[in-house]
Amino acid sequence: MNIANRSRELESELENKKNKILFFISFIFFIIALNLIFDYILPIEDLKYIFLLNVLLSVFYYFIMFGKSWHPVFPFIGTLTLFQGGLIISSIFDNDVDLSYVFLMGANIYLKEDTVRLTILLISLSYWFALIGAYLGSIGKIKIKNLKKDKSYDYNFLKQLFLAILFVAIPFYIYKQFIYFSYFLQYGYLAFYQSTEFLEEAGFFVRSFSFLVPIAFLGYFLLEKNKKLILLICLVYFIISIPTLLSGFRGQFFTFWLTIFLFYKHKFNNKLSFKTLFILIVIISITGLLISFMRENVSLNTEFILSRNPILEFFKQQGVSFYVTAMAVEFKHEFAPNILKYLMWEPISAIFSTALSVPGRAFATDLMIKINYDGYLMGYGTGSSYLGEAYLWGGPTAVCLTSFLIGYFLSKVYKNFEYTNIYIKILIFTIIQYVFFLPRDLLLMPLAQAIKVGVYLLLLFFIIGFIKQTILYSKKLEVKL
Repeated sequence: MNIANRSRELESELENKKNKILFFISFIFFIIALNLIFDYILPIEDLKYIFLLNVLLSVFYYFIMFGKSWHPVFPFIGTLTLFQGGLIISSIFDNDVDLSYVFLMGANIYLKEDTVRLTILLISLSYWFALIGAYLGSIGKIKIKNLKKDKSYDYNFLKQLFLAILFVAIPFYIYKQFIYFSYFLQYGYLAFYQSTEFLEEAGFFVRSFSFLVPIAFLGYFLLEKNKKLILLICLVYFIISIPTLLSGFRGQFFTFWLTIFLFYKHKFNNKLSFKTLFILIVIISITGLLISFMRENVSLNTEFILSRNPILEFFKQQGVSFYVTAMAVEFKHEFAPNILKYLMWEPISAIFSTALSVPGRAFATDLMIKINYDGYLMGYGTGSSYLGEAYLWGGPTAVCLTSFLIGYFLSKVYKNFEYTNIYIKILIFTIIQYVFFLPRDLLLMPLAQAIKVGVYLLLLFFIIGFIKQTILYSKKLEVKL
């Protein structure tokens, strides 16, 4: 009797789960259908309000699906809003913003109305397809029997070893930071894209050893369970990585610490709070603006600072990647024939960092050449956009499919994260960090970075294995003696 009752309960739970999934997905497709209708019937001036409504609804819907739990699709929605939607949102509050006029890198191009409409629609749909993917990716079961956590001995040994590697490699990292920052102070931010002199000055040996620092830091951070020790090591790494931010590499800096924040919350099962979100947005906006002004040599005064809303100004400044997606739509006939070549070269850039600066190898490079050839020769760049590259690959269908796969992938790796070894954890962390930057980056950049980190991790795996076997052999020898 009990077995029969339990069976009925399980069937009922399964039916309720299916109904819940059906309801969530049906509602999202209803929103998608409304977006298509609004894009067709509304004046173009009103689409920015529909976009803002999409952003707010997607956040609201996130809380319905995931509650107050941290999930990587939430920061992804945030970076998508900042880099692709920032300019659209700014245009609601600033009448001087014209979405059809491309001022990015001195382009001086006017986009067709249909281009602006389709670009806003593609960005809006990306929210919903990413949420569908994230939700479907979160409902599968974890096969515990095929997964196992680190043994106690391995856990302590690896933690101590990563800490030792970190402090051995830190002097090389600090020296490299000193060389790079000195170069920035002498020649400016653009010099990093105009010459490889700073790489040669630091030297291959120093650069190779300094790259062990973020890997060792991540290894220790992900293995350590003591909150105070984690905060201490984060403080040390934050201090020595500040020159990266001051040199103008905001995206690399902020996405790294955003991913650290996500996994810190995951580690201690902290809930998402609106107060924390607001503080994060304000800090990132103000810091990002100040770094931008410093990078572009803008003189600051009290009146200049007080006359601007830092959050809106930051959104307006960072949201120019909207134009990259829009120009991919506008000039698809020019760039689409080369998209497979672009995608082929992207993973290679992990090994040869300057490979993508050659014309014909990257969408961002060819786009910059088209809109401002002199700017390209001076080292300027537009950045890229996963939406733009996906559109060149397969139109709106590819954009929606890519956004869905991003959400699904984020859910799967985040859900199984605790049941992987430390090497896979570091790899997952790296991929997620660069997925957050996809709205302003190459479509396959997460893969390129995974290859780069993976080479170091493979080397570390064999070195650590050798050290471990040596220690075990020494202990066995002592016992025999």
